Amino acid sequence: MNQNFNQMRVRFPGLGCWIFVLGSAWLLGAIGLGGIVKSIFALVLFLILTPVIVLIVARFWIKKNLVEGNCPVCDQSLTSLKSVKLACPNCETQLTTTEDGFERFAPEGVIDVQAVDIQSSSVDFSSADDGNITPTTIDVKVQRLPEGDR
Repeated sequence: MNQNFNQMRVRFPGLGCWIFVLGSAWLLGAIGLGGIVKSIFALVLFLILTPVIVLIVARFWIKKNLVEGNCPVCDQSLTSLKSVKLACPNCETQLTTTEDGFERFAPEGVIDVQAVDIQSSSVDFSSADDGNITPTTIDVKVQRLPEGDR
């Protein structure tokens, strides 16, 4: 018997390439070449326009929500977004951002007081009865909070 009969094979080199070409031509004929070209054009247009639109919207949002000002304590120049709590990098004062600028942040139950120094030359003492100047004193009680409550 002939032993080479079982090993005989039929080969068609390049058949896979032709099947791909015929399948692609059939798909283009079924869907239509115009639809595929329009889809590719829409995808390219989307990939180009999306970053431009995102950049324009981001610039508008940052312009509307960015606050620039100075620290009310040490006059350090600061930049932040609205309604953000931060610490001044210079004096480490806790600040909150408002539309007008920066304000000191005081936790619930703490009263923030600003002291004003009045020069004696700017005070009118002409209403004194006998010419003696008696300074007015104000008693203030200050309570220091424990380290854990700050």
